[in-house]
Amino acid sequence: MAANHGRIVPFALFALHLSTRIAITSGAKMHRTVDMHYLLQLPRSAVSRRVTESGPCRGLAAHRKLSFFRWCACSGDERDCMKANETTLRKLIQGDQQLLVPLYQRQYTWERPQLIQLWSDITAQVDVLAEQRQDAPSHFLGSVVLAPGPELAPSRSQWIIVDGQQRLTTLMLALCALRDHLIAEDPTALERINELHLINKFQQGELRYRLLPTQSDRAAFKACVDRASDGRTGSLIGNAYQFFRSMLKEFDDPADPHDIARVESVLLDRLNLVQILVEKDDNAFRIFESINNTGMRLSQVDLIRNYVFMCLPTRGQHVYDAYWKPIQDQLDAKAMEQLMYLVLVLREGGEAQYNAVYRGHQQLLLTLSGDESQVEAYVQDLHRRARHLRQVLFPSEDLPFAGRLRFLKEWQASTAYPLVMRLLELREDDHVGDEEVSEALTYVESFLVRRLIAGVTTGNLNRIFQRLAVQLVAEEDVPQAVRTALSPARLYWPSDAQLREEIRSRAFYWQGRTVQQKLILRRIEESLGSKERVDLADKRITIEHVLPQSMTADWLSELSHGGDDADLLHRQLVHTLGNLTLSGYNSELSNNSFAAKRHQLRQSGLVMNQEIAACERWGKAEILARADRLAERAIAIWPGPEESGRGSAASRDWTLLHSAVAALPAATWTSYSDVAELIGSHPVPVGVHLATVPVLNAHRVLSRSGQVSENFRWTDPDDDRDVHEVLRAEGIVFDDAGRASADQHITAREIAELLGLPIAADLAETEAAGDGSLSPQALTSLEERFLYQLNEASGPQAAGAVQRLLEHWRSRGGELQYGTSANASCAPIIKVGGQTMNVIRFYAKTVEIPFGVLRKRRPFDDPALREELRQRLNDAPGVDIPVAKLELYPSIKNTQLANVAVFDVVVAALDWFMATVTASGEQEGD
Repeated sequence: MAANHGRIVPFALFALHLSTRIAITSGAKMHRTVDMHYLLQLPRSAVSRRVTESGPCRGLAAHRKLSFFRWCACSGDERDCMKANETTLRKLIQGDQQLLVPLYQRQYTWERPQLIQLWSDITAQVDVLAEQRQDAPSHFLGSVVLAPGPELAPSRSQWIIVDGQQRLTTLMLALCALRDHLIAEDPTALERINELHLINKFQQGELRYRLLPTQSDRAAFKACVDRASDGRTGSLIGNAYQFFRSMLKEFDDPADPHDIARVESVLLDRLNLVQILVEKDDNAFRIFESINNTGMRLSQVDLIRNYVFMCLPTRGQHVYDAYWKPIQDQLDAKAMEQLMYLVLVLREGGEAQYNAVYRGHQQLLLTLSGDESQVEAYVQDLHRRARHLRQVLFPSEDLPFAGRLRFLKEWQASTAYPLVMRLLELREDDHVGDEEVSEALTYVESFLVRRLIAGVTTGNLNRIFQRLAVQLVAEEDVPQAVRTALSPARLYWPSDAQLREEIRSRAFYWQGRTVQQKLILRRIEESLGSKERVDLADKRITIEHVLPQSMTADWLSELSHGGDDADLLHRQLVHTLGNLTLSGYNSELSNNSFAAKRHQLRQSGLVMNQEIAACERWGKAEILARADRLAERAIAIWPGPEESGRGSAASRDWTLLHSAVAALPAATWTSYSDVAELIGSHPVPVGVHLATVPVLNAHRVLSRSGQVSENFRWTDPDDDRDVHEVLRAEGIVFDDAGRASADQHITAREIAELLGLPIAADLAETEAAGDGSLSPQALTSLEERFLYQLNEASGPQAAGAVQRLLEHWRSRGGELQYGTSANASCAPIIKVGGQTMNVIRFYAKTVEIPFGVLRKRRPFDDPALREELRQRLNDAPGVDIPVAKLELYPSIKNTQLANVAVFDVVVAALDWFMATVTASGEQEGD
């Protein structure tokens, strides 16, 4: 398997060896000699690759440290060469210098998914420091390519960022947020972090900033460095800063005086970068193009496989035939990567990192260097665990606990897989039987279900199951050990009493993914003895609100029975489990009266629907009574934690509330009702909590009408600022009556999107009818229902404008898609490259712009295109969509379309959207 000197070998074979030296000649006439670490960052577009390597698995330990590579002119004579060193942010930005982003670079584009991943990497390293794991590796963040800048001088260091500006800008914004978080308790942090890391104290003008982004981002970035709140608003730069402020606020544990200091240490010293310095005479733009051209990178599994077989010069063929090929036959590429991660977890516990799988296996193999029998045993163990993972992913019917495994798979509970794999290992070794595995899996399922019903965040599930998988030993009562380990109050496994209360009061509809909610309802239905199998893959099966989400006159009368406040009851009960069921007739049931729904539900084959249909009316008493029945059923299905010795009962978990309020983008506000709906509470306790506990952005939670509460007080009694002045300074616009602009209002659904809650994506997807899944008669019914609700809610003039706009779209060759959820909707769609896209969706009262969906689909995954769409729509009189909603779902009223000027702007935006999507599809086709 080893390559001979000068022999051309496949890329996959030589990319494994840390001591490998590779010369790559590309079409850009550049010559590189690199070590393997940097090779992982390079495109696969090289024309020729020559390898000199010292032999399989020999002397690897001496080469574990990243050494260097050279980047030089194409002549190959090593002239004008320079080193590329491993570095950290602290080393990169120290001293009087400036890193400058050139004009040819795109503007800052990182959004919440990228920021969440970086924050996850940071907190993983914080844990390493907290646990004092001295030998744990730091996190490799990527490469940074620098070229001499125009102001470079002996007394001043200035470098152009050829590649890596996104991660560098993000790290500097994180430092800004860290500084501002620390100032409250340590005022000296302002001067310390500014002068050490953010500014050049004795420079003037733009040379004062150690990082200077491209022109379009410069003002917002400088505002973050200079702590000018008004300049941060309305940009991805400002959003990133706000993200880190909210994460730090949530992460800061009053009981741990060192946690934020560890974050600072990780940012500066434990995120490793490869710094590449380009010669002054090199063409920086050409190098930028070469680095960023497209190509398929080797997967971590590719690297592990090739590394393994370089360590098997004599046994390679036997090991491949006996073990490796059967693994590949059982698992696809994604499952194989999952396998490699799970193997590391079972060996190392919480130290394993998914994005460092190759490095982890490399460390394992280094200890086996030179002993082929041990390497073979390592692969044999992989083969054994591959069989276990196959059982988890595709449980066979003959397994007594197959139903439990299928539930976890449908739940998408991959965080629990390390524990499941450990249970299957103990079973294969005859330490536990099928009944014990089934009982242990029941506790795992209950832990997941009860926490979801109670609205407990899932952020720590990975670590909980990783630790338990490693701690579980054969000598103990395994099912009881699993139950006991999951039972401490700090892990928030709700007791029976807590579960009863949560089912009564919490907004179940906002918890978890839609498929998880359906799984819970299906389990309950099955426990009722139902003979009708609920196929969750059937898109017609949806979650039905018996009391509808949109109130009608009939339902107002229904809820007012007994003198209750109908509006308040609706907000409290509409999303609770007692009001939800499964139905294949969601669009038909719609917002109908209970009498009409009752008739439809009576015909259902589901027992739970027949029980609802047996009620004479549907109000507070009926919903709460059903909630109590469902709670008892849930307690019977999912046993609770071990009560003895679990510690004091956990108080209400306000984590989601804090995260929701902290996530508000600059120049936006939300209401007590929105937050209460999201977390399954009531506006009053939400208001009390925000008034008594310091929470970032709490002053931006207003009444439903957008007014500051009369009882608002800062939590600091010495803070005498006028809250209205603070809000105006932050970009909130008030009218003469003191009401904040509705355009700047963030709804509960949009908060869910900002937080990345799974239900947000599910809600967006459930709006659309499945392509080709509905009959012409059903489509006609959906169209009639939409037009009826549109006329009723918006009036004939606005309805006529909407219909003319839809007719214009169809005349251009577009199609219409009608929503199947209870609230009727219609979207003008275009199908390109196998995906369906829409720029707007009409509801009965509003027209929504689904930026939250568009940002995940090409070409509108480019923030610049979404920004152009926003600006085009804002050309309409009375339309002012804030930049903060470029990832969300802003809307305008349908009645505004009756204005000819607004109508014309929207039509032009639709035409532009169609042309943009069509052109993008043609380019990809080429």
